[in-house]
Amino acid sequence: MTAFRVVVRTASARHSYTAIAAHSCDVIAAAVDRFGVCSVTAIQENQK
Repeated sequence: MTAFRVVVRTASARHSYTAIAAHSCDVIAAAVDRFGVCSVTAIQENQK
């Protein structure tokens, strides 16, 4: 599993959070299911 920094932009708001998933497409699909029509950016967090 990987941590992703997620930014969601809807017509009225911007949301940022961290999500854990196997692939970025899983994070993006979950964001669309949660927020409806939106723009989603998912960036893998760096491992240290």
